[in-house]
Amino acid sequence: MDLVSVLGIIGGIAALIGAIMLEHAEIVGSGYFNIPGIVIIGIGSLCAASMCYLPEHVKKFPTYCKLVFSHPNYEAGEIIEQMIEFAQKARREGLLSLEADLEKIHDPFFKKGLQLVVDGIDPALIRAVLETDTAGMEERHKVGESYLMAIGGIAPTMGILGAIMGLAGALAKMGGGDIMKTVNSLAIAFIASFYGVAVANLVFIPMSTKLGTINKEEIFVREITITGVLSIQAGDNPRIVEERLRAFFPPTGFPVKAKEGAAPAK
Repeated sequence: MDLVSVLGIIGGIAALIGAIMLEHAEIVGSGYFNIPGIVIIGIGSLCAASMCYLPEHVKKFPTYCKLVFSHPNYEAGEIIEQMIEFAQKARREGLLSLEADLEKIHDPFFKKGLQLVVDGIDPALIRAVLETDTAGMEERHKVGESYLMAIGGIAPTMGILGAIMGLAGALAKMGGGDIMKTVNSLAIAFIASFYGVAVANLVFIPMSTKLGTINKEEIFVREITITGVLSIQAGDNPRIVEERLRAFFPPTGFPVKAKEGAAPAK
């Protein structure tokens, strides 16, 4: 049994019932701080979105959020400099000489590719292995991106539920003689909608888009790495390796500065 789906349904319904009970108990809050609205938007949205994914995806929710604020820096310049250096050494001493330099590589993907080169694997197979690895990484990243986007899509709808709940409570209390109870119920209606739209458009949708940007950046660096690794294996001149990698960047955006005495790029 998928406990995430069961808990998602139970948690979502519990959030709705809890918000209604808090409203009836007149535990509302004041101003823009609305406790029933927080319950139905926060808990309800998270539970509903979690039902869309497998347990192993839900467990990584904190990791997805952390990546937005603390993600790896993909240093294309450092990788390109190492590739040019390794291309020079490979032409002088052969591909096997690069085995001693594997420990200098910080990027695991680059290290994996160069290890395959040192092991003498066929170029077509190296490309297939690295591209498959990249495709798998992209799919994993898309799960986190879509998970956060799902919360962003559900939150405004949960805000509408809160609005309906608040309006229903306000209508039920009309004519009761206590105008403040009616006003409190109306507050839930408007504040819940406010929370839903704000949380979606200020938090989760931007976070999802940021994960997509990070994913594209890593894929870009991996494409550079694959090109460089195969160029080194082919025994290309270091200048040719540099020019092939330079093609990935705009004319003034190449991250490696030309060394003194080197011929300018055409």
